[in-house]
Amino acid sequence: MIAKRSAGFILLAATVGMLYYYAVKVALDQSPLFAVPLGIAALCLLYGFYLERGALTAPWNGPLFPTKDLYLFLSVFSGGVVSYWLNVGIGLGAVVAAALVGVLAGTLLPAYAVPLYCGSFVGMASPKVLTAGHVVLASAIAGAIYVLAQDVFNGFGGKLGTIACAGCVLTAAFSGKALLTGTVPPADVASRMIITSVIAAVAAYLVNVRLGKGAVMGSAIVGLVGGLVLPALIPDIGATLATVCICASFAGMSSKARIPNEALMALAGVLVGLVFVYSSPYMGGAGGKLGTTAFGSVIAVNALQKASAKLFSR
Repeated sequence: MIAKRSAGFILLAATVGMLYYYAVKVALDQSPLFAVPLGIAALCLLYGFYLERGALTAPWNGPLFPTKDLYLFLSVFSGGVVSYWLNVGIGLGAVVAAALVGVLAGTLLPAYAVPLYCGSFVGMASPKVLTAGHVVLASAIAGAIYVLAQDVFNGFGGKLGTIACAGCVLTAAFSGKALLTGTVPPADVASRMIITSVIAAVAAYLVNVRLGKGAVMGSAIVGLVGGLVLPALIPDIGATLATVCICASFAGMSSKARIPNEALMALAGVLVGLVFVYSSPYMGGAGGKLGTTAFGSVIAVNALQKASAKLFSR
């Protein structure tokens, strides 16, 4: 069991660590002022990994791979294939496709809503990077990682997207497919992206925790509203803001035990926005990158809270 959990732990930590490395690297090159908070966040992220080490050796009774694992794998796989079909085949776009899968899963199949929603992030992959055949492989890899990582990093929003991202990145590497590159948005656009991120993160947290609708519905509702409303409301950058909206909504999937209040969630939203902006040149087109951005942010904020509490208690 330790080997199973360790494999999942390492894959998730490596994926989010790589993204935060790129964000800090770009910030150092282009905006050294913002490299400071991103560098602090990266250190907190590493501390967060250290704090989570206990999950690797937690007690376990039962078989290493119970029958439930097969159903979890198939759910992730199905979510990826259906989401990609809605995204590319039907033309709904990545944000609406993933959010729609989440809403339908949360309503019709609540017992498997989480793995189905996880798979939906694989389906957000750009067809410029992964074709339908590649998405089938990425969904299978993500399903396997979901099974391996189901007992680690629980309660942190964005974990599902990180699983999907790992599946997409590994598939791209195996297939010799290059991920897309982008540019850091200008300051006026970046500021609106960060504001959107804070609002979406807190809104998803409210639906998830305060209204008791659960993590999947909290993120999916906010993401669906953002995907439908923002492009119509702000034609010039609405599509980008909708992407930021669903990205930050993944942070709002965190449990109250991990992020206990709206103030800390707002801080996580700021960090999501900063990482989104400064990681733009890297890992483009990989489904789950948005969730990975959120995942690192809530781990860092949780670790910062715990480090602060320990410091002040002394």
